[in-house]
Amino acid sequence: MNSSRFTRPATTCVIALASLGFSLCSAAADTATDAVDKNTNFSDTTAKNTPPPKVIRTNNPMEAARPLRPGPPRYLENYSFLVDPAKRTDPFDPLRYIAIGDSSWLSIGGGIRYRYEDLNHPGFGLSGLNSDSYWQQRLLLQFDLHLFDDALRTYLQMSNTDSWSKEVYSPHDQSDTEIHQAFVDVRLPALQGDSLSARLGRQEMAFGDLGLIDVRATPNVRLAFDGGRISWRGASSIKVDGFAVHPVGNVRPGSFNDSSTDSGDFYGLYATIPLTKAVDEDLYAFGYERDDQSLNNVTGDEKRYTIGTRFFGKQGAADYSWNMMYQFGDLADQDINAWGLLSTTGYTFTSQPGKPRLGVVIDAASGDHSQNDNTSNTFDPLFSANGKFFGNAGLTTLSNLIAMGPQLTFSPVSNVVVSPTILAMWRESEDDAAYMPGMKAVAGTRDVSGKRLGTTYNLLARWSATANLTLDLEYQYYDVNDVIQKVGGEDTQYISLRTYFLF
Repeated sequence: MNSSRFTRPATTCVIALASLGFSLCSAAADTATDAVDKNTNFSDTTAKNTPPPKVIRTNNPMEAARPLRPGPPRYLENYSFLVDPAKRTDPFDPLRYIAIGDSSWLSIGGGIRYRYEDLNHPGFGLSGLNSDSYWQQRLLLQFDLHLFDDALRTYLQMSNTDSWSKEVYSPHDQSDTEIHQAFVDVRLPALQGDSLSARLGRQEMAFGDLGLIDVRATPNVRLAFDGGRISWRGASSIKVDGFAVHPVGNVRPGSFNDSSTDSGDFYGLYATIPLTKAVDEDLYAFGYERDDQSLNNVTGDEKRYTIGTRFFGKQGAADYSWNMMYQFGDLADQDINAWGLLSTTGYTFTSQPGKPRLGVVIDAASGDHSQNDNTSNTFDPLFSANGKFFGNAGLTTLSNLIAMGPQLTFSPVSNVVVSPTILAMWRESEDDAAYMPGMKAVAGTRDVSGKRLGTTYNLLARWSATANLTLDLEYQYYDVNDVIQKVGGEDTQYISLRTYFLF
């Protein structure tokens, strides 16, 4: 890796963005507080599902707040309501709806994100590095063309990502200029009241609570897949998606060279079924086939299959999301037998200032129990939104893990959301390593006894300053214990400031 790519000054870009941001903050802007709150966690956004191919011109959540807050795929934004000139009230609306005849239109959008991070003892200090402080840039520009009343849609999104002064390089730090997404949607024949569409090309995907498939929103290079997807939406609100793709896993500096070559075959089905007014259920089945996969000192071809279900919903002021997963298949000559759990249960005090929500998080995943039983028990979280569950310091993932603790979310003012979380963590199995994102084992932990990993304290605050400007502040402190201490690991502290301008 050429370190010179990470030492260019970012001062000019940062000052320009700051000037733009503060001028927007002082402007009078309608932040549409209710819609902003719903978009804070994009797994709960009212626009989380791809709109049906038939153009919806009324009751569109984008009318209340546009664009979406940072996180969700931008292709979810549906600006068809702007066909009505009276609804073009935002300065960027002329770009969001450019009429092309009576039944076709073009939408143009984009975004600028700058991120500063400081990590004390990265990787628990086991690499010998005491600190890593750096800036990162992400630029996005998209063109969304809807033809013949959405019988045909083409979507193109370009990205530019860069890093400055980063000491510990990861594959998701920098990729220069790339075609991040480029796909075609086609409306297919369906029964009355249903919709059926097919998508082919490079695309982001996100399902359910993001426990297994996510867009990798916080790292500098977002995740995309090459392949096809079919989406069916029933009149009874049942939703089914099927896909066969390759993850764009070969991310590297240089322009127009990211690819999905040799990154594995990923395919599956994801369905959402409303059971009652208070209960919905997700059902899913995935397959992931890779060559030369290494895990637990075993290397070989892997065929890993994941089946699972998620029960989620609200009953009065209570809410819950319980995700249960099982994995099977084979890795080289070993059988795969693993399980995982992601759960949060909460209660919102709606009558109190700031509407605080108090939740309990219980997450767990199996680890390997023996290297001599011809079975691999380590759970693989696939393409999980790791930072959503365990913070973005990159120290923990849902493999050989038990994590539990309280989470509080509240809004001290209408456009600010604050969420502190405390998680106590253990290994599920003493015979397996502790893992970081990407199934990277913490060096030496497989060979030490004990289960206690430590406690992580995480604070995330989001300020929706204007309709276009969002600032995230995240702080995380990992207080190591037992297992990490025995291999020489140290407490780790992380702080991140992320500034987004989307249009």
